[in-house]
Amino acid sequence: AGERIWTEDEIPESAAPFKPLAIRIKDKEGRIVDVARSAEALTVEVEYEIKKDIQGLRVGIYLQTSQGAYLFTAFDTDMAENYEKYGVRKSGRYISRCEIPAHFLNERKYVLGMNASSYRVKSYFTDEHALSFGVDTAGAPGKQWMERRTGVVRPDLGWKIEKV
Repeated sequence: AGERIWTEDEIPESAAPFKPLAIRIKDKEGRIVDVARSAEALTVEVEYEIKKDIQGLRVGIYLQTSQGAYLFTAFDTDMAENYEKYGVRKSGRYISRCEIPAHFLNERKYVLGMNASSYRVKSYFTDEHALSFGVDTAGAPGKQWMERRTGVVRPDLGWKIEKV
């Protein structure tokens, strides 16, 4: 229902020192939802723990249609300031979050995957089908047209990282 929490037995030992805790979709009020509104921004949160410092860690998402077509991939260190600030991710608990803007996703089911890796060094954890959610276009611009909208995007998601 808009959130996936990983249990200990779902996390391979090879993920260490990275430990995924949860991935969730939130609406503009901060509520966890499994159906987002196209006319409102939605937030994707990835919560995780790091048992010891990791150099070059990037935590990201893959957004796909339910048929498996990739819309985009984005990482929390795509922006230069995050890349520089978090070149070494210190041990602790974190939430990496990004916002998918309003009027961006069309009505359908989507699959959200997540990845934690150090580029060309190590893949710590990947779950390509971590969470499914739907989008409702009620009130969205262009609803007067009956056809379904199509397209592929590569957005800047405005990632923010906080140590919690």
